[in-house]
Amino acid sequence: MKSYWELVKRIWHAPGNHGKRMSVLLRSIAWLVNKKTLRRPWTLPVYADMKLRCYPDSIIALHVVQRGEFHDWDTAKFITEFLREGNTFVDVGANIGLYTLPAAAKKARVVAVEPSSRNRGRLEENLALNGLTSVKIEGCALGETEGDMAFCDDDALAHVELDGNGPKVPVRRLDAILPDGEISLLKVDVEGFELAVFQGAENAMRAERLPVILFEMNCSYERYGVTEAQIFGFLRKRGYQIARYEHDARRLVTHGLEGDVVAFTPRGEQLIHERLLT
Repeated sequence: MKSYWELVKRIWHAPGNHGKRMSVLLRSIAWLVNKKTLRRPWTLPVYADMKLRCYPDSIIALHVVQRGEFHDWDTAKFITEFLREGNTFVDVGANIGLYTLPAAAKKARVVAVEPSSRNRGRLEENLALNGLTSVKIEGCALGETEGDMAFCDDDALAHVELDGNGPKVPVRRLDAILPDGEISLLKVDVEGFELAVFQGAENAMRAERLPVILFEMNCSYERYGVTEAQIFGFLRKRGYQIARYEHDARRLVTHGLEGDVVAFTPRGEQLIHERLLT
């Protein structure tokens, strides 16, 4: 009973649910019933005029049902308000397309990287559902060196396994798949493999083509024997500052660097201030 009460409180206080709390509570109850019985996918409205196909076994779908497309409030606001028409957005760990969709709808040039065949199929389904045909999808993992690795396909927690015996996925360097020119925003959500992804982008970093990087810090890097200091140190040596974005306060803060954090060069800092902080 306590867990249900905690869920109700999370739904009630989610910033994206303001003005529609009761309807979201009812929707969440109906979703739980559907998940235990019919197990049918739902198509939900997101970002005002877009649609997202939500399957009962999807963690991202559950978040959207319970807390909306802005369930990860600061991150979603950063991505959707930062990007402009004509920008280039690279979505590493695109999953079912929650952030790929609004970027493509803004007519940004989008590359979506998703090694999970199940999630990639749902990403393609959501793009088709919204009539978005210009997104380039890369069906690979990213790392420091190219080859292949075992992959644990665990939905939103999917990750490569250094010593795994599971199905293999191709691994490429980020440098090898980036489109030409400046990458306005790079988002990386790879469940702890972030340092290897960054190490595979040395050329782009050296050429100052990655001014803003949004990535997740949730201690899952420990499974690879990596530390927070190594990740932050790698970026700082290449000219990046690191902070968290707080949307409601419209500010960057340098304490409590966990969850989703943003790394930025002087060029990136200028872009962030122009687009989000003023």
